[in-house]
Amino acid sequence: MTNNFFPLILALLFLSSCTKIDLPDIQEEPYGVYNAVSITTAIPIDFSRSGRQTTEHIDDFSYCSEFFSIEWRLNKETPIMDFDYFDFHRWYNEEIMEEETIMGCGVTRRIVHLGKNNSLELSFFGDDGTYYTDPNRIDTYFKIKSLEFFQRQKSIKLVAQQQFYDFVTEEFVETEVTYRFEFGSPAFNY
Repeated sequence: MTNNFFPLILALLFLSSCTKIDLPDIQEEPYGVYNAVSITTAIPIDFSRSGRQTTEHIDDFSYCSEFFSIEWRLNKETPIMDFDYFDFHRWYNEEIMEEETIMGCGVTRRIVHLGKNNSLELSFFGDDGTYYTDPNRIDTYFKIKSLEFFQRQKSIKLVAQQQFYDFVTEEFVETEVTYRFEFGSPAFNY
């Protein structure tokens, strides 16, 4: 009986090696994944548990995945941006029986159009408009004040008003923050 399966297994291996793997198409620039290269706050704070208050945070910043980024791509014919974002929460840790502050991470999607003077204009994608009335509000404590694209530098500048937790003063602080993103890799059609 095992002799009957051997030719069948060889035939399946041969057929599987002959099939072509279809890779997704690469989208043309400006579409792509833009990785954060700078995170600058208007006031010195410590939101990365480094033990020091500073205005430049990229060296100490650790996000929930490999890169803190914006993915700009076409969803069929609609230009969209998927924004990584983070915020801070107080919660009661039952294991240690204490309240602690943690960083939460998320992704949100907006439709984006290139406006005048390099500005990027956002509108809601899908049902996101049911939670907020302003497409520039990513969550309760993160509002985009300006979003600009610089084609020559292949970069995006995002200025926001955001709430952070300062681990030195142990207080929530709201301040202006400037994120600078540079082109990291192309976007693909899914």
